[in-house]
Amino acid sequence: MNMRKVVPIIIGVILLLLGIGFASQGAGMMGGSALMDNNPTFIYVGGLVAIIGIALIAFGVLWKPRASASVKV
Repeated sequence: MNMRKVVPIIIGVILLLLGIGFASQGAGMMGGSALMDNNPTFIYVGGLVAIIGIALIAFGVLWKPRASASVKV
């Protein structure tokens, strides 16, 4: 697998997990921070981060690199 495909997938998975963590803590499903617990702002921020992560994963999976142009002399 090409590294140009792997890097967005790895970053996307990390963002997806962070987004799920932010959203679940904002919803009060996961404890840990008094600032984030039951705070709807973090539900929206987490959802947005998770969507960006999903988009990066899709980009990495579906992206097809162009054939390199060879220069003939």
